[in-house]
Amino acid sequence: MFANPHAAGVQRNRYVYLIGLAVIAIWPWLPINGFYVFLAQTFFYTAIAVIGLNLLLGLSGQMSLGQAGFYALGAYGSALTSLKLGWPLPLSVMFGTVIAAMGGALVGVFALRTRGLYLAMTTLAVGYVLDILAQRWVGLTGGTMGLMGIPQFGKLSWLSGPTILFYAAGLALLCVQLIADYLNDTRAGRNLRAIRESEVFAASVGIDVNRWKAVIFGFAAALAGLGGAFFAHQSGYVGSDAFSVRLSVALLIAAVVGGLGTKSGPLLGTLILLGIVELIAGIDKYGLLVYGSILLVVLLAFPKGAAGVLDDLFAKFFNKTDRSRKAPPVHHGLSDKQESAMLTRLHADSTSISVRGISKSYSGLKAVDQVSIEVASGRVHGLIGPNGAGKSTVINMVAGIYRPDEGAVLLGKENLAGQDVASRARMGMARTFQNLQLIEGVSVLDNVLLGVQSKHGMVRNFLTWLTGQPVEVEERRLALEILGFFGIDHLADRIPSELPYGHRKLLELARAIAQQPRVLLLDEPIAGMNAQEAKEIAHVIQRLKESGMTILLVEHNMEFVMSVCDRISVLNFGKLIAEGSPAEIQSNADVITAYLGTGAQS
Repeated sequence: MFANPHAAGVQRNRYVYLIGLAVIAIWPWLPINGFYVFLAQTFFYTAIAVIGLNLLLGLSGQMSLGQAGFYALGAYGSALTSLKLGWPLPLSVMFGTVIAAMGGALVGVFALRTRGLYLAMTTLAVGYVLDILAQRWVGLTGGTMGLMGIPQFGKLSWLSGPTILFYAAGLALLCVQLIADYLNDTRAGRNLRAIRESEVFAASVGIDVNRWKAVIFGFAAALAGLGGAFFAHQSGYVGSDAFSVRLSVALLIAAVVGGLGTKSGPLLGTLILLGIVELIAGIDKYGLLVYGSILLVVLLAFPKGAAGVLDDLFAKFFNKTDRSRKAPPVHHGLSDKQESAMLTRLHADSTSISVRGISKSYSGLKAVDQVSIEVASGRVHGLIGPNGAGKSTVINMVAGIYRPDEGAVLLGKENLAGQDVASRARMGMARTFQNLQLIEGVSVLDNVLLGVQSKHGMVRNFLTWLTGQPVEVEERRLALEILGFFGIDHLADRIPSELPYGHRKLLELARAIAQQPRVLLLDEPIAGMNAQEAKEIAHVIQRLKESGMTILLVEHNMEFVMSVCDRISVLNFGKLIAEGSPAEIQSNADVITAYLGTGAQS
């Protein structure tokens, strides 16, 4: 049985955190120049901002070139409240962080409909607007002259001001790293990676994509704001020229050079960034050119960043396992009794699907025309037809990806009008895709866990994780049983790209079943599979039908459809031309003409 890697990983992380805490505790007391304490302070608050960008870009795939703006919000928010209102520094730092978080969440909400290059340009524009405001709002920000005399951390008993700032920023970084590691290790990280791979796919497993995108955008902005607040109280001066696009580029350089989506990447990237800053101090006017050149080299030569290079070196010298070996043939890892127990555990109240007179047009061309289908509860219903008949459009309207121009889709007796993809998934509708949808870069087991419902809330899981205990124990056990049902539990620690195509199709089906669906939508489940693998899928569908699951499937392989379906509907040019049992469909003259060919005999 597959061992839980997170249990060992958490134990290793605990020692790393303790070592980090020890280093922070003794660093100011080492016989070193005070400049190195200053550099360490700079490393701490810069790394906090880089961690936020790493979570935003590395996990969720959202590009931001406006982090300097949120950094500025944190700096000005903390500086103004401490300088003009006399707030205590801890309260001012907190205020600056909250203001940055609110700004980030607001931008995230408005940018929900943009992605990729358009999102990057949107955030870049936000950064420019905030930069201009800082320059022009002289009464508040001091304009180009900036704010001087910002309160710094003062002496407390036997601790000097710089030492207190060092400890505050260092402990903040340690806490932020803890949270980031937790997000990487658990469901939150899987959700964000699913959004990065495909927002439609993420929604299909019940993830509220818009909410998650806004929250992670706000969190990344909050971390940038926290870094900016510490910067303001370290320097005692805040000027608008410190928050130009160059700062956003520098933070992006650190995230990419360190290794996007990795735990240690932000720390390594920040170290490299500060080293670069020191090296180019004498040629400052060429800074952007140097940053751009470094980014280009890293993207071309070291796409996984410093963390990836170190991981490869570690694997080369310390891990001799050959992960590229050919996967064993498919086999069932559970006995019949174990299969029955697992299916009983997964069983949800199956229900019917009613498609009533739905139509869909594209630029005046009717892809689906008044189609009605009744999928009985606990039955396997096939949807077939020639290429371009409208099958995928129908199943996508059922799933909520497309909205029908007319007609309705009912889950049981509930009309699904107005329910988006994620809502339908949470109501019990799971699906597979014609084009494989898996999270690359994480294990097979983690892909199945994406479909398994969490037994406990995020806070409880975080506290459990914090104590060094493994989290999601029950969920992982169920995910392994599901993989065993498909005979691929021995591949649980692989990543999807290491699996043959047939195994990857099995994995996607395993993830869909893990959602405990009331209705399962299968879009060409055996496409690209060989005959033996198709038989395995047929066996799985038969077992699911015996357990009472409702299944609607689209498939081109007629032999497969006839062997697993109780009832079949046939489309041609967007219209329903026949419906009946497999035997009736095989002998239907209209079907033979439109789909099987005029010369086919049943």
